[in-house]
Amino acid sequence: PDWMSQIPDSHSLASLSIPGSHNSMSFYGGDLIKCQSWALYRQYEAGIRFVDIRCRHFYNQLPIHHELKYQHTDFPRVLKDSVHFLQENPREAILMRIREEYKPDANTQRFDETVAGALKDAGSSWFWQDARIPTMGEARGKIVILQNFKGPVLGVPYHCLNKADQWRVPTLYHVEKKWTNVLTNLEAARAEDCGTMYLTYSSGAGVAAYPYSVACRVNPLLHAHLERFDKEPNRWGIIAMDFPGAELVHKIIRSNLVEEQENQLLMSLVIY
Repeated sequence: PDWMSQIPDSHSLASLSIPGSHNSMSFYGGDLIKCQSWALYRQYEAGIRFVDIRCRHFYNQLPIHHELKYQHTDFPRVLKDSVHFLQENPREAILMRIREEYKPDANTQRFDETVAGALKDAGSSWFWQDARIPTMGEARGKIVILQNFKGPVLGVPYHCLNKADQWRVPTLYHVEKKWTNVLTNLEAARAEDCGTMYLTYSSGAGVAAYPYSVACRVNPLLHAHLERFDKEPNRWGIIAMDFPGAELVHKIIRSNLVEEQENQLLMSLVIY
């Protein structure tokens, strides 16, 4: 739950390997759209530090949706759980992509205005609302907004990230093509300038390839790839996954650490 406490303050968030979840609140709607099994707070406890939050703009409120399916919670609740985690773990940081989902209805203000109101209600001091990617020291105890919507600056522009999000996987026969897209971006993140933040979605879905089925095939490939570099620090950027397991999350975390830090982390995991 506190792995970022091992990261030096001077390191940019763009220089880290960060485990994340795709469509982080997608629990309802059946196999075709369900993407996660861990509740949000449990994701944070397991080491997830990037979350993908999708809000419908509906009567000036922000219910959480996956396409047309309401996920039985709302954006203020997401913020409440996230702030609570940071209160318990003040040396951590959360990167939160926010985007508008499904069609708006019956609003009297813009989406960005409603989001800004929710951030203010949660307490503005909890958020990094700057277009610049912060260092670890600057981000501690904060939610770093990755702004995937139009309007005044409320966070780091999402379009500035180097992304791989080939989410359409029509059938399981297309998993190999999906994996190639994932691998290409991971290798770019490992080799390129650490000033650019990389984001790789290992998730995918299609009418004949449900999210869980794709994850069952891609997640082991991802784990095997990370294991090849297990003995050396590497920058993979953010890896956003469907149905991540604890071992895969820890593989990503350990990519940041030198041997002494890794031993400290492993001891804390044993104690936890």
